Amino acid sequence: MAFFRAENGSGGNMYMQRSDDGGKTFSAPVRVNDKEGDVILSAQWSAPALAVGQNGEVYAVWYHNENPDPEKYPWGITSLRFTRSLDGGKTFEPARDPSPDDPVGERSYPYMAVSKDNHVYISYLNLDYSKEDDVSGTPTVLRVVSSADGGKTFGKSKIADKSACQCCATVATMGPDNELYISSRSTFQGTAEKITNETRTDYMGHHNDMAIIRDITVEHSTDSGMAQSFSEPSKVGNDSWFMNGCPDAGPGMAFDSKGRMHVAWFTGSETASQGQGFYYTHSDDKGATFSKPVPIHLLSEKWIPPTTQYLAVDKNDNAWITFVNSEGLKKSPTYDEDHSYVGDGSVTLAVVDRDGNILHNGAFAKGDITKHYPYTTGADGKIVISWIEGDDVKLAVIDTAA
Repeated sequence: MAFFRAENGSGGNMYMQRSDDGGKTFSAPVRVNDKEGDVILSAQWSAPALAVGQNGEVYAVWYHNENPDPEKYPWGITSLRFTRSLDGGKTFEPARDPSPDDPVGERSYPYMAVSKDNHVYISYLNLDYSKEDDVSGTPTVLRVVSSADGGKTFGKSKIADKSACQCCATVATMGPDNELYISSRSTFQGTAEKITNETRTDYMGHHNDMAIIRDITVEHSTDSGMAQSFSEPSKVGNDSWFMNGCPDAGPGMAFDSKGRMHVAWFTGSETASQGQGFYYTHSDDKGATFSKPVPIHLLSEKWIPPTTQYLAVDKNDNAWITFVNSEGLKKSPTYDEDHSYVGDGSVTLAVVDRDGNILHNGAFAKGDITKHYPYTTGADGKIVISWIEGDDVKLAVIDTAA
């Protein structure tokens, strides 16, 4: 388990804890970043990325932010930091940038996948400051940087999606064909339409009079897992969500034991199959086509704070989907400074079998839950869910055989 923590007088740090008894107890926190206090918490817009290799190697990615020229770079320059542990998380190597040759801008929302032959892949967004703004905002692409030697060295990053939403989380996983599969929210530049007072929704701010479609897509590597070439993005739900700001709502994706791809996502589109809300679908042809979307939770109000889905598949090929249900939360008085919310939220858990039947759907945890990244993973017959409640990191371990 990895998390960020503010430290008195020394900025922020990233820590990892390990459990060897199925989550009953955890080791003492080990600092991941080698330079004390150099994790700028305000620049960590998403959860840290954590992955485990075939021989127990631990890989971690977070952000580094600096601002050498505030006039030229109003939001600073954000790059990735990667490190690994070869002793099971007891110690970590000095952090380094895995993609130093990318265009200067923001690199964010990383996610990691590790293949059976210990290739390490990092998917992330790259916002390029050198390009002029278009209808979507500052031009952003989805990149992948990979290592063929277990994170010792990295090659040049490659673009997997030429037009991506600036702040919707990415997710990456290995497919049954040993290719890398990535899902994110794409922006479709050719779909711009004029917004009027009659057509403007609560998702559309007043800073722009044009909107483009931002829908969830899937793409995959096409070169035997080398991640140097990728398929064209394929739409998951075909919601046609016209949005002129980033909703900060990424998808969840995983494959089951029989090669079926499972995807969960949020859409604010009023023309989606059953309206605005959270949906699930699956694909049996590696993302070329998808089943009819199954609604997990439809909105009771037109606008809610952003949220990202996470999805894991258990040993019975059921998809476990979590997200923060933020209906009822309100923007805090300091929202303009820290994008925070006030009120009580809940973590929603939905379990869907491989045929699309909902086995369970409802609130899993309630309380001071305003952060929208409940993480879900699974192994050894267990599903693990973690979330932030107030100032605490909480974790639940569920035995799927029970």
